[in-house]
Amino acid sequence: MAAAPLAIAAGSRMSVAAPTGKLTISILDFLEVSLKPVFAAYEAARPGSKIDYSVLPSTGPELRQTLLSRRMANKLADITYLADIFATQFAEAGILADMRGFLNSGGPITADSFAKPFLDQYLIVSGPKKGGIYGLPQGADTVVLFYNKKHFDDAKLPYPDDSWDFDKQVEVATKLTQKSGGQTTRYGLGVSVPWHATYVPGITALGDSLLDDKGLFKLTSDASVKLFTMYWEQVKNGVFASNTQFAQLGQIQGAFGSGAASMIQSVRALVPLIKQTVKDDWDVALEPKINGSRHTGMGSIALATTPQGEANNKALAYDFLTWFYAEDGGMKVLTSTYAVVPPVTALFNSPIWTALPPPPANVKVFADSIAFGNMNPTSIPADVQSVVDNELLKAEQQVTISGGSVADALKTAQATINDAMSRTLASNG
Repeated sequence: MAAAPLAIAAGSRMSVAAPTGKLTISILDFLEVSLKPVFAAYEAARPGSKIDYSVLPSTGPELRQTLLSRRMANKLADITYLADIFATQFAEAGILADMRGFLNSGGPITADSFAKPFLDQYLIVSGPKKGGIYGLPQGADTVVLFYNKKHFDDAKLPYPDDSWDFDKQVEVATKLTQKSGGQTTRYGLGVSVPWHATYVPGITALGDSLLDDKGLFKLTSDASVKLFTMYWEQVKNGVFASNTQFAQLGQIQGAFGSGAASMIQSVRALVPLIKQTVKDDWDVALEPKINGSRHTGMGSIALATTPQGEANNKALAYDFLTWFYAEDGGMKVLTSTYAVVPPVTALFNSPIWTALPPPPANVKVFADSIAFGNMNPTSIPADVQSVVDNELLKAEQQVTISGGSVADALKTAQATINDAMSRTLASNG
């Protein structure tokens, strides 16, 4: 990681007394545990201020309906949380405010403060909101390779390093795999293949893209078929564990935690769970290269002001956001849980997260991997993404369980997905 500029101080925005009052924030349900101490810390830092938070469902249809109902009733919170896949949809629905107002307000946090790949997830690239930024990333989450050091030591294998490519990963995963009576008892690698953070960077590395020039999926392209074949062949061989196996092993973190998988491809957000469950020493490395280039999946959760918050409580909302992204403010509290890499580039070297006790020890991997991040196309509507996830899981089962061909399974998935895409695009005009 390159040397970082001076970190942002929590109190640097205001030369006068910070605003006081009640700030309302809507958070996604799975964030409540990690955010409660953040909110308590803000109230302690700002006597006279109170955060009143409400919990939102994180599933797409329920989240959309909840926020649309609140917008219609003029009951949106001052700040709301969202996932990257909802930015365009919520912006056009009038749920989110354009964050350029905050970024250009004269405080220490500007668009240049953030790691560009993550801020770009909330940049609207077409339509009536084009050019607006409708969210600020809470963290910078990229996929890295987790590995069990004891398994490698027992097999007398060197740890993963920057020279690894996909073939090397298969070679080592095969050596780490253990079987009994023809059944795998320990997988070399756990990887969710029907996850955009796996297939989007893989297809990119093979020189193609997920969508065509009309915005439709091209899962039957040579690159797509090759990429899915590379992974699913190893699932069929019992070397890689994917979604079906995870269901029996306590999901991907359960597979790694129990020692049922020697390596997994996952994100920083899982570190707190992994630290609770893995008994052996472990560490992380960059994702292996595919086709000679390194690409990795990425994604984020964001927070944004709402039009109501901008109109009624802008000063307090902006003060909270400035404090939230400061090294001695919200970032210090949130990163202490091991769940977040700061999205603010000035904090990439900060001890608030790099000096946390290991494991993992090689923490620079989480920041270094951002340079290789590939995001899921922002033009995919949230409702269609749920169809994509379901159809690719069905395709995986058709190939790895029923013995179908990869090309046929992807052709079937593509037809259903593009039908949903076409209907959604038509309804949006």
